[in-house]
Amino acid sequence: MSFGAGDARKRPGFMDSFRAALTPAPLPPDDGAPLVRPNTVTIATVLAIAAGAIFVLIGAYSIFTTDDQLNQAVAQYNADISACTAQFGGIGDAVVVPSGASTDVANQAETCKTYVVLTPETISSARTQNIMISAMVVVIGAIALAAAWFMRSGNRWGRTGLVVAVLLSVVLSMMFKVSNLFTLGASLMLIIAVMLCFIGKGGVYFARVKARRAG
Repeated sequence: MSFGAGDARKRPGFMDSFRAALTPAPLPPDDGAPLVRPNTVTIATVLAIAAGAIFVLIGAYSIFTTDDQLNQAVAQYNADISACTAQFGGIGDAVVVPSGASTDVANQAETCKTYVVLTPETISSARTQNIMISAMVVVIGAIALAAAWFMRSGNRWGRTGLVVAVLLSVVLSMMFKVSNLFTLGASLMLIIAVMLCFIGKGGVYFARVKARRAG
């Protein structure tokens, strides 16, 4: 039995379509004219600069205000402990829930059971962690700014730097739960910049620059 006719009419599978989508389109013939940076790459550069500046400013501000932020957090935490002690007799295993307590009061008691006394070591560890995370934010911004500089001339390191910055921002958001309106906006700018550099005229521009330098 022959399946030749059926095979000829067989629709491409998902992986075939996926590979086709990832396969770059062939470059048009090189006419030797000076390469002009397309507007998409210029926009991507501006977005990378803006996003990089946001990350650097946020990270630097967090580093310089770490002590103030930590002192406020510790003061609030100790105030909560005092409230638990006044209402339930203590924290942790010392919590005593009044008989017939309402659901809200019982929930407050459960929260008080999770509190522990802060030690100097705990506070110091929190300070170190905050500084490290803030430094990572600054690094992401610095990478984005450096990538923007290389992108101006079509250097492939520009696109690579943008991808690295996006990946680091995702790690920062997913693993360390570090995100706010500004960092989310900056991350979105980086993602758009990456797309503009790999798709359409931007992708052709970088490929043409690479081909000429290789030749």
